[in-house]
Amino acid sequence: MEIRRLNTLRAMAALIVLAGHYSNHAQLWDAILGRRAPQLGVMLFFLLSSFLMSVLYLHREPSPHTLKKYAWARVGRVLPLFILVVLASYALVKLPIPWISESVYQIPDLKALTSHFLLLYGVQVLWTIPTEIHFYFIFGLLWWLRPRAPWVIAAFCAVILVVFFSGHWPLGPKQPFMGFPIDLPLLRGLPYFVVGMSLGMLYHRWQSPRQSHWFVVALGLVFLLYPAILQRLTGWTYDMWFNPLILAVMGLAFFCVVFLVPQGNRLLENRVGDFFGKISYSLYLLHFPILLALGKWGLVHGVSGLLLFLAISILAASASFHFFEAPMRRRIRALGATSAPVIR
Repeated sequence: MEIRRLNTLRAMAALIVLAGHYSNHAQLWDAILGRRAPQLGVMLFFLLSSFLMSVLYLHREPSPHTLKKYAWARVGRVLPLFILVVLASYALVKLPIPWISESVYQIPDLKALTSHFLLLYGVQVLWTIPTEIHFYFIFGLLWWLRPRAPWVIAAFCAVILVVFFSGHWPLGPKQPFMGFPIDLPLLRGLPYFVVGMSLGMLYHRWQSPRQSHWFVVALGLVFLLYPAILQRLTGWTYDMWFNPLILAVMGLAFFCVVFLVPQGNRLLENRVGDFFGKISYSLYLLHFPILLALGKWGLVHGVSGLLLFLAISILAASASFHFFEAPMRRRIRALGATSAPVIR
């Protein structure tokens, strides 16, 4: 099942992250696209991920066969490129060539490497991958429990959102344990996963009787949440991950675009969105070392630097997707693809 507009939303999330990180490094337009704005792209990624998993799986029976296929599909989706990037960063950070060693994710020793592989920590943008995988486990457990306790998913979502909106949401551990860095950032993203999962369950049960292409302007709500823009307009600053209003606005924008915009909207369903959505994961993981390397060469400056950064990142992500990410995904999914039992 494909909901084509999700490709464009995924592309939008990746480009928010890329433009924001570049803006922070280059102070482009007084960093109006940066500061904490890249985190808005991550929030959108979390909403998309949980929404799509709910749409794809929750209407199915969680048999051992379907759970196995789910597990292999999730592993193939994120782990190969994550492992490659972590290992490459650990190896390259030790090189005596500053522009290389300082342009990769800083994973300087075996304890940091172990924490990444145990999904307890992630440096820079890598923190989002353990968060995603932790939610895969939670989703699989909730899906398995659903036939046995039909109320479990609704109760789980309600508890998470009540605690979050009450203002008593825990921050999670931040201190290293025996020298091993620990973050457990699932707590940061869990409310966004829950909202996405709730909207995914709604998708199969309800369709809006009134749709309009004008609802696509709801995407503007995301840009109004940019910290630099919002502060200039209202003077208001906010805590990015623990403010219920931000979750509500992001969820509303996502709802409007997915539920209220009719099919065939050219802004949401087009080949450009399909392309960038397809390479968005590689784009997300590879752009940061590219940005750091360009900075070492003095090429992070102005709009021309942004265009160069985007061009190199897109080329690298395309190569990564076609020659590594997609082939590895197919091979890993094939491991979980077993023939259905024959009914005699």
